[in-house]
Amino acid sequence: MSRPHPLSAMKEWEWSQAWEQQQEIVDRLKAKRGSWLPNVVEKRPWGAVRWTSGRPSHAATSGQAVPETFAVLRPGVNDQPLRDRVAEALSQPAPMFQVVGVGLRRHQLVPAIAGAAIGAVLLIVLALVLGLGVIGAIVGFLVGLGGGAAGGAALGQYLFDRERDAVLKEGERVRVVTGRYAPTSWSRLVDATTGLETAASAGTDGQTSSAVQTALWEAAGLLLRSSDHTGVEVLADGMERLAQAHRGISGGR
Repeated sequence: MSRPHPLSAMKEWEWSQAWEQQQEIVDRLKAKRGSWLPNVVEKRPWGAVRWTSGRPSHAATSGQAVPETFAVLRPGVNDQPLRDRVAEALSQPAPMFQVVGVGLRRHQLVPAIAGAAIGAVLLIVLALVLGLGVIGAIVGFLVGLGGGAAGGAALGQYLFDRERDAVLKEGERVRVVTGRYAPTSWSRLVDATTGLETAASAGTDGQTSSAVQTALWEAAGLLLRSSDHTGVEVLADGMERLAQAHRGISGGR
C-alpha cells in the first residue's frame, strides 16, 4: 500500500492496519457504497481527525483517504476523558447487521428491542380492551412489534446524535472544522504541524506543542467565524517556517 496521507501522523503500519480493519467490516456487511462509509479516527495531541473514503482497499492503494473532520481542543485543555469523548464522537460506528436493507448499530439495537417489546404489549392490551379478539391481538402484536422497534431505534439514534453534538458543538473547549469545506491554507497548516509532531524531538518540546495547539485553535476559530481566510494563511506561513527551522535544527544534530 502507499504511504499514509501527508496530513496524518500515523505510521505506515498503523495506517495499513486501520484501513484493513475497516475493509473487513465492509466485506462482512456486504454494504453498498453510501450505506456506511469506513472511517478511522486518529487521535492527535491537539485533538483528533476522522478519515473517511470509499472502500479502504481503494484508499490503501491510491492514498485517497479524506480527512473529513478535524476536532481541535483549546490550548491548555488536558482533560483525558474529554479527549476520549471527542474521538468517540467523531467515530461513525458500522452497523452490527442489516434488517430489510437498514443497518442497525449498537446504540440503536437495545432501544429497538425494548421498543418492540413495549409496543407489542401495549397494542395487545389495547386490542383486548377494545374487544378485537385473538385476531386483533395478533395484528396488534405485529404492528406494535414493528412500530415499537422502529421508534426505539429512532430514539436511540436521537440520543446518540444529541450526545455527539453536545461534545463536538460545545465551542468553549472544542472547535470542529469540516475538511471538505476547509481552504488549502488549513491543509497547509495541518501539514506543517504534522511534520513537527512526527519529528523525533517534538514529543519533548513543550513550546513547539503549545505553538501547534494555539495555531490550530486560532485557525479553526477564524474559519468558523469568517469567510476571510487571510488569518489562516498567516498562521500556515508561520507554522511552515517553524517546521522548516525545526527540520534544520534536527538535521544539524
